[in-house]
Amino acid sequence: MTSEPVASVAELVIAGLRASNIDTLYCLPGVQNDDFFNALVDAPDIEPIVTRHEQGAAYMAMGAAQVTGTPAACCVVPGPGMLNAAGALTSAYWGYARVLAIIGEIATHQRGRNFGSLHDLPDQTAILEQLTKQTVVIDEADGAAAKVQGAIDAVHSGLPRPVSIEVPVDVWGRKAGGSVEAPTVSMPAADPQAIERAAELLAGAKRPLIVVGSGAYGAGPEVVALAERLEAAITTRRMGHGVVPTSHRLFVPIAVAHTLWADVDVVLGIGSRIEWPLGTWGYDDDLTLIQVNVDADELDRHGITAVGVRGDAADVCRSLLEILDPATEVESRPDLDALRATFAVDTAHLEPQRSYCSAIRDVLPDDGVIVEDVTQIGFAAHLFYDHRRPRTFLSSGAAGTLGAGTAVAIGASNATDRPVVGVVGDGGFLFTATELASAAQHNIPCNIVVFNDGAFGNVKRIQQERFGEDRTIASTLTNPDIGALTRSFGVNYWHADSPESLIPALGESIDTDGPCLIEVSVDAMPNPWPFLRMPAVRGLDG
Repeated sequence: MTSEPVASVAELVIAGLRASNIDTLYCLPGVQNDDFFNALVDAPDIEPIVTRHEQGAAYMAMGAAQVTGTPAACCVVPGPGMLNAAGALTSAYWGYARVLAIIGEIATHQRGRNFGSLHDLPDQTAILEQLTKQTVVIDEADGAAAKVQGAIDAVHSGLPRPVSIEVPVDVWGRKAGGSVEAPTVSMPAADPQAIERAAELLAGAKRPLIVVGSGAYGAGPEVVALAERLEAAITTRRMGHGVVPTSHRLFVPIAVAHTLWADVDVVLGIGSRIEWPLGTWGYDDDLTLIQVNVDADELDRHGITAVGVRGDAADVCRSLLEILDPATEVESRPDLDALRATFAVDTAHLEPQRSYCSAIRDVLPDDGVIVEDVTQIGFAAHLFYDHRRPRTFLSSGAAGTLGAGTAVAIGASNATDRPVVGVVGDGGFLFTATELASAAQHNIPCNIVVFNDGAFGNVKRIQQERFGEDRTIASTLTNPDIGALTRSFGVNYWHADSPESLIPALGESIDTDGPCLIEVSVDAMPNPWPFLRMPAVRGLDG
């Protein structure tokens, strides 16, 4: 006896959101998704946040997913809608965000036939397969519940990356049997033999270095305990900020880690791709690499890993601590204090970046969140900001997405009660500035800080340094009146022109209900990149 169809495909997708504890949908409706949004009217427990561009919907979902560590969802139409969201999906891919992207599709009889129907793409699924870790196409009602279930299981499990669900316009309203249950969450179980071998190598290390990434967000105490057991220096480039507080005696900025790199004997990567050290600082036969990651592809990306352990970072660290003898004496690291002091002297000229980082830190509580756009203060935050907790520094990671910051900050602000500060430049700000309208409409209490130097500052400085002071092109900007623009959205506005004046303005902004923006007038800033991208110090093999 077969069960009677009890729900439409649209209702099953909504049930998937509900089963995932997703109560907000960042979205921009459109004709191919009309039946879905009609069903959403009957789901008052899921709030639609309407955005002004499809990229805003996906960026907001990215920010919400990053700040919480749990899935967030967006919904857009196919074709140009999906393509508009694609930059945000690739940012979520490299920013390790559990984004569930619900994407409309043209009618089933039109897909792949190049009729040129509204919002047609020759192969939308092929594009999404490059932006997500799993792409699900629900092209008929039969089996729809299982496909929705598979998608929500995937977005909750393993490596945090986007998952997409595509539904053609003629399928949304079809009746389907089955149901969607709470997600089955899975993580790879680490191989005990690999852990034993890793522990053996770590026990013999004389100059170990631990590199952490976002895969270690849930393992901060375990990473600290392991580092203290080994007396290993700890560093991170970008995504792992806050896993270990920067004030910890074993933590060093990336530039100090570069100094150590020439002599380290064992490198332990925990939830990190370690792409910059291995790709630019070099490696040789005297460097032993251990990789701990849930992503099997990262265990031996460079072909030099001695031991790869696939598993949850906290679980693996605890297992290593159980094996490593706590009575074993290891040399302390007083050298790190001296190296940090040298770094402070060497970077003292990077003003006003250092002081602006300190000003933001002075105002934000320990659990306050910074969202990095591609801008001067964002770069400086990697070096100088005092990161104290995980999930307090949000980044697009390897995507390096200019202009994402405003929308990501709005999404993060909507998903947490913690204060969120989006740090953006005047160039990047205008990419998603229109989402201030969404923030105002939904009264989202974001804090956007726009550093205005009248240029794509990084591009302009590089042009001047490489080609000559008068050899700049397409990097100087004529901006609108940012204060008038901000107020036109009904968003609160402040102006600052120094780190000292930013402190009270940001404090008032955080204490003010609703969306806020602070414009900070700045001049061209000195180059931080010699302390971020550093040359090889070991022979590159391969």
